[in-house]
Amino acid sequence: MNPTRLRRIPVRKAMGFMLAAMSLGGCASHVPLAALGSAMSKTGLFRKADQRAAIEQSLTDETIAKMLDVKVTARLPGSVALAKLTSECGGFQPRLETVDAEELAGWVEAVKGQASIRDVRPISQLVVGGGKLTIHALRVAAARQDCELLLVYLRADASVDNFNDAAALYWTGVGLLIVPGNVLEHKTVCQAVLIDCRTGMILGTATGSSQAKRVCPAAFVDNRMVELARETPPKALADLQASFAATLGRVVTAALARRPS
Repeated sequence: MNPTRLRRIPVRKAMGFMLAAMSLGGCASHVPLAALGSAMSKTGLFRKADQRAAIEQSLTDETIAKMLDVKVTARLPGSVALAKLTSECGGFQPRLETVDAEELAGWVEAVKGQASIRDVRPISQLVVGGGKLTIHALRVAAARQDCELLLVYLRADASVDNFNDAAALYWTGVGLLIVPGNVLEHKTVCQAVLIDCRTGMILGTATGSSQAKRVCPAAFVDNRMVELARETPPKALADLQASFAATLGRVVTAALARRPS
């Protein structure tokens, strides 16, 4: 085909050729959601002080065996102190968050079936005070609130924005507004540990998660991302509370079984 003939091809037809080529080549992508796991190991929450780290790393097999031989159970009846943490900077700087009335109602419902549990008492920043946040500091705060059990939970979120094959139409300009070429995913994971305040031993764990997906045009990605970020945390929290209710039931059953007759 000579240059003169090429110039005679209608613009609409030329655009059709380009679109077909882009469609055949594809423009889809799939970046998986980041794997979410407990960030508690990174936070330093389980250290009483920085110098304690070296001691904890050098625990002998005999010491670990003795820890396993200690059959710690909750002293009941008692209350549960609740510490809601938010991880910042990848989980290295956790901070205590306020538990609102709506969330507290969910935790109260979770312990409702256990006659040996009096209530759930959120830990206030006023009780913890300043300094580095640690499990030891939270145990002290729980004891000040007259709670035998301490529930600490941490939430993590991940999101991803991928393209599907329809995104090849974005080059037309108007496609950015009407073509659903972006595939958005958001996941929330909540992980918790139930701790005996007197000894610091972990009595149980609980997890909750929620994942959602949206397909939308590029022009609406930001709004849809905000919607997803609002949608998954409440569902993950409800899942965590259900998991905690089951864990608490097992802890209470073990405690009552070891009571002297």
